Amino acid sequence: MKLLLYCTKAKPYITISSDKQRVYPSCVISDGIKEWHLNGKIVAESDFEVEDLRIVDDDPLGAYWYETKTLSENEILEKSCLTSDELFDYLGEDNEGYAIHIKNLHIFDEPKKITAYHCKTNKNDELCLNGGCGYKFFYKAPQNMMKVYDHWGKGNEYVLISIRPEWLCKILNGEKTIEIRKKVLKEMII
Repeated sequence: MKLLLYCTKAKPYITISSDKQRVYPSCVISDGIKEWHLNGKIVAESDFEVEDLRIVDDDPLGAYWYETKTLSENEILEKSCLTSDELFDYLGEDNEGYAIHIKNLHIFDEPKKITAYHCKTNKNDELCLNGGCGYKFFYKAPQNMMKVYDHWGKGNEYVLISIRPEWLCKILNGEKTIEIRKKVLKEMII
């Protein structure tokens, strides 16, 4: 199973040059190089690994920090491009979440529409263009993430994850290698 990175439609708009050398946080047009607008498209795939992220608060002085089995808080903050306050605010009262390690990132030569993939449906009355196969096109990206398939479920399984442009820009430029989420799909946890 691989991760598909979807750029949300929110601003700022981001573009990537056809040579994939740099992702820009605005619509910059460069001389003679074709650029792709990434918002609203699936732009990359990667391998991934998920670790539980938890707060450690057993300090007698009341201090706390976050860690995973393999990463200290400083490593988590550096690789996720977050501050300690941002991480604490995002995780909220539960103070637990997941660190998704993004590995072997492959930026597509041309961004893909979400209709290039299919999702499973349990609705018996839903029209399926492939003769009742149990899969359908979807037209709206998930708020967080969802499992999708290519070739009407007979090919590969993916996790489609929606990422805001400013964070996706950092991922595609190699600055961010960990995405922090409160919840992940159960299939992602090994």
